[in-house]
Amino acid sequence: MARVQHLRRQQGLLTTQGKPRWWRHWREPYLLALSISWPLFLGLLALVYLAINLVFAGLYRLDPGGLAGTAGGRASFAEAFFFSVQTLGSIGYGALHPVSLVTNLLVTAESFSGVLFLALSTGLAFARFSRSSARIRFSRLAVVHPYNGTPMLSFRLANERGNHILEARVRAFLAVDEISQEGHRMRRLRALPLERDQGIAFLLVWTAQHRIDAASPLHGLTPDDLTARNAELVVAFSGIDETIERPVHSRWSWAVEQIGYGLCFLDMVETEGNLHRIDWSAFDRTRPCPLEPRRVPHRQG
Repeated sequence: MARVQHLRRQQGLLTTQGKPRWWRHWREPYLLALSISWPLFLGLLALVYLAINLVFAGLYRLDPGGLAGTAGGRASFAEAFFFSVQTLGSIGYGALHPVSLVTNLLVTAESFSGVLFLALSTGLAFARFSRSSARIRFSRLAVVHPYNGTPMLSFRLANERGNHILEARVRAFLAVDEISQEGHRMRRLRALPLERDQGIAFLLVWTAQHRIDAASPLHGLTPDDLTARNAELVVAFSGIDETIERPVHSRWSWAVEQIGYGLCFLDMVETEGNLHRIDWSAFDRTRPCPLEPRRVPHRQG
């Protein structure tokens, strides 16, 4: 491992920069195969397949009379390569076929390699297909506004697939740089308890709220204070996909400039008589909401 690595903030946490994220798994083929993209995965399989055929084509060329049916009495590299392709894929032989003991032993080894390659590539492809992924959409902004006389931090998340996610849970944290009295610098994750952090099922939209009271890590902090401490709001979502019965996860973060103080979300549900409908275009829309709650005058009867 390198003695010095450059860091950057990503979704509220510190991570290394420079190399792609999947590069950290280069010593573990299974994790590497699951972390890379599909085009890169298929390209890697093609390279391995090509490398196997090139190696065995070179080995076949070491036995000049090992292949019968060649055009010039001795197999060219192209003929040896395509003979290797036929052997690795168990396609069956046409004009070219092995005749010597050495070549037959190489054919045996390559057939075994082909079985392993097919089994491993099929298993990795199935593992990639079987992975569950959540398509959770988070609001562009998190907002701070009064609710029942108390400041509230609010953000929205939506289930873009429209299927049921069971045992849904949302956790929120405030990531800040902290320096102790002794001068120790640390990156801290302060828990932000939500008014409702879990539900039986998550289908459409969830507006999560954190009460900014005396016990809140946000209590008494202004946007300038949060900026000085490199603060970010970090949110983690988890649940179980009802269709495939596998866990799903998602994560998001908002920097200080993405937290709208004095704003609140527009209502997404429209009601006309007994008809209810949801307006998805209002998912990210906000309106001004003064942080000082408006007092309703008391009527004396």
